[in-house]
Amino acid sequence: MSTPFSSVFVPAIKTATKTALSVVGGVDAAERISRVGRTQFSDYQNRTKACVVPVDVAVDLDHCAEHPFILESMAHALGYVLMPLRVGTSDFGKDMSQFGMASVDVMATAMKVLEDNQLDPEEADEIIPKMLHAQRILEQAIAFGRAVQKSAKPHIVRPMEDAAHG
Repeated sequence: MSTPFSSVFVPAIKTATKTALSVVGGVDAAERISRVGRTQFSDYQNRTKACVVPVDVAVDLDHCAEHPFILESMAHALGYVLMPLRVGTSDFGKDMSQFGMASVDVMATAMKVLEDNQLDPEEADEIIPKMLHAQRILEQAIAFGRAVQKSAKPHIVRPMEDAAHG
């Protein structure tokens, strides 16, 4: 018998919700930007509760957090990856710098996970968002590279050390 869909992805969505809530300034700040209150937000991040954040509330939180933490997790549950629509303000050097840092974070977590030669659900909850973050940065850089290919013209980028600091 297979594992129920919800038991696999609900914890990841709850972790993403907790992260988004933290980034926006906590439950009190989230209450001001969304239609739900303190108790619901508490339940949405509590792994002992079956409920998850509704999509409209997830959009509010992710928008305020300026990162699709929850929607990325929801998309992953359905077998999809989010891709930004706008890449125009992308800076290839900055993207590569961020990808390098995200890759180091993924590898450090992977080394920790592999210490006991197994990947348990909690470790998967920790590493998957980091891998998705690195993937999103790389996809943005690829989209930027493809735009340069399509234009058939070179594009000047800042050196990576400048991109990392500004």
